Amino acid sequence: MDLQIKDRLYIPTFLPQKGNFKQFNLKKEILRKIEISENERQEVGLTENAETKRIEWDITKDTPLSVEFSADELAYLKDSCEKLSDEELQDDMWQCIEKIYNAIND
Repeated sequence: MDLQIKDRLYIPTFLPQKGNFKQFNLKKEILRKIEISENERQEVGLTENAETKRIEWDITKDTPLSVEFSADELAYLKDSCEKLSDEELQDDMWQCIEKIYNAIND
């Protein structure tokens, strides 16, 4: 699955905050795989705008990260996406969720 910076910033926000030990370990491994390295942060100029409190970066330098998830990790991501179906979220977050959900179901 190819993930942009925005996807990698959103994924941690929609993963469940609670779960059993297996889910905790799945979440930890997913977060490890999508982590934005310090080198990558510098390359794209990833910073927080002090005025708006928004994360900003140079999208022209955003190179997708190709991530391989295990079957269990994909099932956990799919379940996390499905649990959000009744939530009210920003359109760009829904786009990220839809992208991940569709990639899992292809």
